[in-house]
Amino acid sequence: MTKGEGIALSAMKKELKSLSKRHLTAKNKTESCMGAASVICQCRIDASEIIRSKKPHDEQMKLISALADKEKAAFKTSKLDLLKLMDKETSLMIDHDSLQHEISTLEFRYSMRR
Repeated sequence: MTKGEGIALSAMKKELKSLSKRHLTAKNKTESCMGAASVICQCRIDASEIIRSKKPHDEQMKLISALADKEKAAFKTSKLDLLKLMDKETSLMIDHDSLQHEISTLEFRYSMRR
């Protein structure tokens, strides 16, 4: 393997790591968007259990306040465009897989030259 080929291969591997991180982030956003409704329902179930409990009012309000913040975040996440998130995730996955295939092919070719 020449020095130029080595530099190109290391740059490709660096880009692959970047694509992996971006794909993971996109996947997490997609999953959180799809699971937002269940988070909202669970927050409301937990809030009703807190209200029924015999805890002091101040303690109930603290617990419910924390659940309200979690519910607001879930509502915000649920308003994201799921199709765009899925398209981005899929696009990044395809780019990642394509680059991974290219790196594997080049490494195989370079190993055959020895």
